[in-house]
Amino acid sequence: MPHDDLGSTREDKIWTYVIFAVGGVLLLTVGPLLARWLADVPFVPFKDVVRWVGDFDQPWAWVARPAIGLVAGLVVAFLVLVDEWRLEVHDEAIVVVHDRDRRRLVRESIIGIHFEGKKVVIEGTDGRRLFDKPVEAKRDRVMRAFSSRGYPLESE
Repeated sequence: MPHDDLGSTREDKIWTYVIFAVGGVLLLTVGPLLARWLADVPFVPFKDVVRWVGDFDQPWAWVARPAIGLVAGLVVAFLVLVDEWRLEVHDEAIVVVHDRDRRRLVRESIIGIHFEGKKVVIEGTDGRRLFDKPVEAKRDRVMRAFSSRGYPLESE
């Protein structure tokens, strides 16, 4: 049965990997050059540490630093995406997905859905909050997914 998947799209995930990978490469490639320059600035704290980072200027380091930065950036992107919360909106239930955990919220237990800043809040019976996390989807897409299936959306 079809459902709306509220979370990062495939394109979002690709861009996350690209941005973190490029950022890691740039940081570890330019970092020692920037540290060498900062070591001469009079008000910079921890001059010995900054000077030590700036001394990584051997030929092997010019190959190793970008490679390590690339791997570190990809690992950080993976961790960011694994920690993401997603919602699968079905006609009869909402499935909350976090990493490999899946939690099913049946329609009868949901009395209201609204936004608090970037968070999607799903209120349940007895005043319980069933879900209270940010979702990586555009606000109008989230609103459309809930309203098209008749969920009690309280935000405008």
